[in-house]
Formats: sequence, C-alpha cells, structure tokens
Amino acid sequence: MPRDRGSIKWSSLMLPEHVELLKEMWQHDGKTLKPTVDEQQTALLDDQLLEAFELQSPVCLRIYENGGITERTGMIKKLDSQTNSILLKISDQSNKRIAFHDILSLTFI
Repeated sequence: MPRDRGSIKWSSLMLPEHVELLKEMWQHDGKTLKPTVDEQQTALLDDQLLEAFELQSPVCLRIYENGGITERTGMIKKLDSQTNSILLKISDQSNKRIAFHDILSLTFI
C-alpha cells in the first residue's frame, strides 16, 4: 500500500508565500465564529453581573477569546463602565480583565 505524505510532497514546488498562506488558512480553520447575543440575553447578563458583584459570589463565565469559547471561574472584583470590562479574580489569585461584549453567559457556583 503506498504511503501518501499529503501536502508535504508538494512543498518543494511551492513558493514561500504559498506556504505562509496555507499555514494561516490552517490556523483559521480551528477558530469558531463568535455567537451572537440578543438584547434580552444581554439585559439578563447585565443583571447577573451586577448581582454577582454585589453579593461577591463565585461565578463561571463562558467567554469568547482567541477564536474559541473558554470558561473562567472566579469572583468579580470590579465592573468598569469606562473600559466596558470586568475584573475577574481567578482562583490562583491572579486577575483577568474581560470585555463585556466577550461574555456569553454567566452561571453562579
């Protein structure tokens, strides 16, 4: 059975610009599009953020960052309306600034 090397066998015939474009294309394939959040979800999320901040209760945030969806757990230390972001204290004592528009959902722990 022949062993096919995929695109490697053609790399000697490709220009360096083509190789760079292929690498960018492969990196872009792994990314997901940002889900849309409607106005009702945004209003509910704003209320939940305010409640979590006032009660200082731990939360789990689903956020969109770097082309993917991740979860961050911690306590909200600051709601900053000037920069439209929150300051989340993560369990390892570090702080993470997260933009409001990147937050997809919030759950209380």
